[in-house]
Amino acid sequence: MSTPEKKDEHKIKLKFPGDSDYIPAVRKFIAEMLQSCNFSPKFAYRSEIIVDEVCNNAVMYGCKSSESTIELHFNIFSNRTEFIIKDPGGEHDDIERLRKVVEKRGEETALKQQSKKDKLGLEIVRMLSEEVDFQIDENNLTTVRVVRKKDDVEAAPQTG
Repeated sequence: MSTPEKKDEHKIKLKFPGDSDYIPAVRKFIAEMLQSCNFSPKFAYRSEIIVDEVCNNAVMYGCKSSESTIELHFNIFSNRTEFIIKDPGGEHDDIERLRKVVEKRGEETALKQQSKKDKLGLEIVRMLSEEVDFQIDENNLTTVRVVRKKDDVEAAPQTG
């Protein structure tokens, strides 16, 4: 017997070249999927912003060769979404900058003092999300996991 959440669960895996020209199509796909799963246009738009920011960072800082790819796991549940974005890892300086941002994520003062370049635009992602987790493995594979919960106020009207 499956739980109600399992029945409403959708798991999608996208893999695209590490080129920012692909991101608008990925954003549009994410928004359309969310709206078809009864998430509000506002929720879909804010999710697009998150995907845009994290994927652009992955392309800019994590894709250093023309063969680099970005992997996006997109999980949709009835009450939340989860995005997992993976990139091959960038230059040593880029990875160290990301590590610093990750280590200081709970220190508001430290985040405010960092330059805009050092923050990598992740403050907007944190502001729009319930959870943001980062991992950088020994091979510099960078993984960003973002969870957004559906707010009852944001629920799309049911047609029927």
